[in-house]
Amino acid sequence: MKCPKCQFDNHGNEGFRLTISYKKKYNLIVKKLQREEKMETKAKLVSIVLLLSFLIMTLSCSQQKTEWKGTIQADDGLTIVKNPKESLYGEDVITSEEDLTLGEVEGREEYKSSQIKSSVGWNIFGTERQYPTYKWMELARSADYLCRKVLEIQPDENIVIYADTATDPRVVQATSAAISAIGAHAVVVWYETRGDIDLPPPEPVEAAVLASDVVIEFAAAYLVHSAMWAKAREKGIPMKCLTGMNVDMMVRCINPDNYEKMEEFGRAYNEILRNAQSGYRVTSPAGTDITFKTFSADERERRLVRSRARAGTQRKSRGGMLGGQGMFAVVSSTVNGTIVFDGAIWPPSEVGAIKEPIEMKVKEGVVTEVVSDHPEARVLKNWLAHFHDPRAYNIIHISTGYNPGVKRITGDIVEDERVFGCVEIGIGMASSELPCHTDGIILNPSVWVDDKLIEKEGIFVEPRLKKLAEELGMQLWIK
Repeated sequence: MKCPKCQFDNHGNEGFRLTISYKKKYNLIVKKLQREEKMETKAKLVSIVLLLSFLIMTLSCSQQKTEWKGTIQADDGLTIVKNPKESLYGEDVITSEEDLTLGEVEGREEYKSSQIKSSVGWNIFGTERQYPTYKWMELARSADYLCRKVLEIQPDENIVIYADTATDPRVVQATSAAISAIGAHAVVVWYETRGDIDLPPPEPVEAAVLASDVVIEFAAAYLVHSAMWAKAREKGIPMKCLTGMNVDMMVRCINPDNYEKMEEFGRAYNEILRNAQSGYRVTSPAGTDITFKTFSADERERRLVRSRARAGTQRKSRGGMLGGQGMFAVVSSTVNGTIVFDGAIWPPSEVGAIKEPIEMKVKEGVVTEVVSDHPEARVLKNWLAHFHDPRAYNIIHISTGYNPGVKRITGDIVEDERVFGCVEIGIGMASSELPCHTDGIILNPSVWVDDKLIEKEGIFVEPRLKKLAEELGMQLWIK
């Protein structure tokens, strides 16, 4: 009888079967040892290669000159350090790469693409974290300062806040709570977001505004140039434009710790601009170079009288725009030269923060040509052209930015206009009939007032402004 496994007789053959089993085990052990030996050999080879690479890299670096080729210069009291464009060691010495993957992969849950919140649309801005309790204590402090110190709201006043669906509700809630804590009455009106700026709001919004003591605008699609604002101003109602305000912006831009010092800086800067006798010049590293004249002494006096008369019709001079912006006393028809926006421009809503500079030519206060031809520039060209009105190309105002809470472009125009040291230019004669106004930002400008240099490439050099800027913590690296 044969064994079914080994096919040998089952009588007297046990020893032969055991020999076959031992041989199989021996062969498996030998193969395992051979595999381990090969792995050890590979590991040794890899170690040798890495060691040789390190020695070659070290030898190569030691043979190169490592002398720094930059320069340090003193210019008008400024210390300027310039680094060379070329690397100290020429070509890259070592490069490290990391593969990042978005998708349904293993790992921490918050890093998966399904957990990443992405916003689409002009009216949703990603400048800060969008969870409900983000900086809620700091927000409450800024909202309280806005209501008590900036707007000087009094008990029993009726304060209307209007907001569209693009508005950050946390800002509205915090401001309403601050108003209520004063003993005033917060009346909040929400409505759908309009497709463009200055379009008429629903009728109940206007009715509430015209019955109020103070108005706060948080709507992202602002109404500053609308018929409703004109009516409110005629009635002497203070109107505060804080369009598109979000938590991070309010905490930074309405900061109780530096707001008064910011206003002191603004008063000093505006005094210098108002005292110009002939005019101004603005240039920038991106290519801006424009000149424009100021008003005559008689005209400045007439404008001052009119301004005081308008202020006298208001119960209190507590409206206006977000703090941190001043104005050149510019005769618009005298603006000539080249403007290059390199910070932001809005509207049109498709642009915002600029990826490539937009150059345009200006003659006698009118934009005659948008020179740039990249996608963002073409969007701007089409937006200006679609009004079919020459007033859309008029230079309306030239402003200064000096809010210490704004150190970079975010895409939110209300704070981009206030980047510390920037120059902002408004284009388009906006009105309730023609909502064609846009604002563009020039970064790191140089500013001359009557041929005297006030600011050099974004750094204030005029002694009083330089001192105040340092006190605001903006130029501490300048000696």
